[in-house]
Order: sequence, then C-alpha cells, then structure tokens
Amino acid sequence: MICADTTVLIDEFRAKGNPAAPVNRALLQHSGEELVIPIVAAGEFLDGAAFVSEQRCREALILLRQRRTIAAGLDVAEHYGRIASKLRAAKALAGRSHNDLWIAATARSLGARLLTRNAEDFHAINGLEVLSYGK
Repeated sequence: MICADTTVLIDEFRAKGNPAAPVNRALLQHSGEELVIPIVAAGEFLDGAAFVSEQRCREALILLRQRRTIAAGLDVAEHYGRIASKLRAAKALAGRSHNDLWIAATARSLGARLLTRNAEDFHAINGLEVLSYGK
C-alpha cells in the first residue's frame, strides 16, 4: 500500500498523463499497490485548485475520484498525536507543517509507505518509510 503526499496529487495533475513525468514513473512503478490519499492531502490539493478557479477545482475532483481511496479516522488521529508529541519532546516540531504530520500519520496508521517529492518534510518520523521521486 502506498500513501500519497499532496505533492503527488499536484505533480500528477500538472503532468496531465505524461508517462515520462517523474510522478507518473513513480506511480507506474508501484501500480500493483493500492494508492491511498489522506483526507488532509485531498483537502490541501482542492484548496489550491479552488484558489486558481472553479474549473480547476472540478478537474482536481475528477482526478481524486478516478481511482483513489480516501483515508481518515480515529486511528489516524492517534498516530498524529503520537508523532506530534514525540517531535515536540525532541524540540523538532517547530516549523513543521501539521498537514504533513497528518499525512504521515495516515501512512503509519495504514502500515503504508509514503510517496512524496519532498522526503525532507518527513524526516525524523519514526516508523514511516518514505519513497521519494525527482522533480
């Protein structure tokens, strides 16, 4: 199982099906695995799309509805709480995106690997396997 960061959605949208795009190569490499989108990643993606235009938001919704499993739940919140408290105790919480922590918590709660263009955003999160692709 692969859990996608918001960067995957953005890059996939921009690639418009180009199989040579790094994101599409990464998705093809893991095509035999279920792809899960954290609810917060879907929200971030739609926020950016809606900010551009209503048409872009509709196009983003089409992308999300194509073949995506959207994940949310109390187990995700439990992982988020544990991740955030460990980072706070290590004085490594300041400056981090809380949305990234929610995305990491979703991946951890599902036992999934996290696919992202920005692996550095997820450093120091124990129990999280991060898969990175180039720009």
